[in-house]
Amino acid sequence: MHCVSRLVLAALGFVTLAACTATSGNDGGRRGGDGADRPAVALASAEPGRFESSRPGTPIPLTTLRTMDDRQVASTFGRPVFQREESGVVRLLRFKSDACDLDLFLYSTGTGWQVRHVDARDHTLRNLPVDRCAGSVAAQKRTA
Repeated sequence: MHCVSRLVLAALGFVTLAACTATSGNDGGRRGGDGADRPAVALASAEPGRFESSRPGTPIPLTTLRTMDDRQVASTFGRPVFQREESGVVRLLRFKSDACDLDLFLYSTGTGWQVRHVDARDHTLRNLPVDRCAGSVAAQKRTA
């Protein structure tokens, strides 16, 4: 009897997996509205992001961002919307504007924190130029 139960459970598992991978429509669920072949959902995109800001500010070059310490970051961008620290070695600070999310990764110098890596994305998670995003975040600095 246990063998029959296991067989039934295995069969149900295969049916469930088949349902998860099944697609609808004649295009196999792989065409966008413009008819181009692509996955229906993607976690990353090779397409560049769209930068559209009501207050874009002045772009801040990546070379300038990488020279900033934690005090300069706070005075330039205000309060982060999210922050996380890993083992006292690296700190992630996330800032937002109406156009983008800016992630600054600061590493401990022993006496303070220094920006070492920067990422910028639009609100659909597509990459943006870091300098333009940083400019808009600074122009829309969050103080509260």
